[in-house]
Amino acid sequence: MPERAVSDVTPDDVLSGHVSEWHSEEGWGVLVTPTLPDDVWAHYSAIEAEGFRALTAGQAVTFSVERAEQDQFLWRAVRIWPSASEQLPGDGGSTGGPGYSSSLDITFDT
Repeated sequence: MPERAVSDVTPDDVLSGHVSEWHSEEGWGVLVTPTLPDDVWAHYSAIEAEGFRALTAGQAVTFSVERAEQDQFLWRAVRIWPSASEQLPGDGGSTGGPGYSSSLDITFDT
């Protein structure tokens, strides 16, 4: 979707983009979309998901925004829907980058 005039974007609009950075310990991050000229501030409370709500850098998301001054950002995410486990190449996930993964193997002697 091409960049639109700032006055054309409303909270009812649904935008596609990805997570530029996410600070799980603080519960906020930054989203980017080609629709807006500026980055979007996002809080974990806007994530539409069950349980612990967090995003990872590079994760594809769909979201709606409102015009607001939040820290140095001019846009704030109102609702965020994580897309189906998509990662951008080179960002987070199994390609390395922010975040972690863990595994545990348990063997029982019988």
